[in-house]
Amino acid sequence: MSQWKPEHLQAFVSERNPRKLFDIAVHLAQNLGMEYLGLNIRIQVATQTPRLYLYSNYPNRWIEWYQRDELYMQDPAANACHNSTMPVLWTDDLYREVPNFREMACQCGLRHGWTQSLHDLQHNESQISVARPAGRIDEDEFYRKAGSVQWLCHILHAVLGEHHLNALCLHQPRMSERELEVLKWSAAGKTAADVACILSLSQSTVNFHIRSVITKTNAANKAGAIAIAAMRGWI
Repeated sequence: MSQWKPEHLQAFVSERNPRKLFDIAVHLAQNLGMEYLGLNIRIQVATQTPRLYLYSNYPNRWIEWYQRDELYMQDPAANACHNSTMPVLWTDDLYREVPNFREMACQCGLRHGWTQSLHDLQHNESQISVARPAGRIDEDEFYRKAGSVQWLCHILHAVLGEHHLNALCLHQPRMSERELEVLKWSAAGKTAADVACILSLSQSTVNFHIRSVITKTNAANKAGAIAIAAMRGWI
């Protein structure tokens, strides 16, 4: 990280605004001799389709292509990083089966670079890519700078991942205290009659709460609602 000034590093680790944080990351990447920085963050929330968030200073032409034609599905670097945390250097050989993808990227200045991924314990994933239009990346440069790019990925993943996860959780259904109690005892294997006795409720009231939880979680049945509640840490 010898190319980076302490004040820039301090600003980077202290910033919590997503766009400002990414702009600082772009500046740090450019100090490493890379013109472009891209970040894909995939957030996994239980029972929902993973959400993908894209950040980059890539040329608009490439962004339009990438999103319109779903080019991420063709990207061999992204596919390799989805299954490994080793950095993947962009080479002609890597893209030999998708020459059109490679040609389009090079036209936009994304010729020389690499991609690095990070996977956390909640199954969220970030992929960071650095690139420039000219100047082949030799082995020495790759090994010297890969650690710095990985560090950028860790900070961006931690801050932006938390930001987007919190935003998603705001839209999660809210459970009442009584619903959570019913869920807890149901998860312990108690029947509706048992739960009614434990909580001094009527069995019809317990069944009402169970139906409410099933509706809120969009589950198929009580067992599904319990599983969703457990995965989300409600019980």
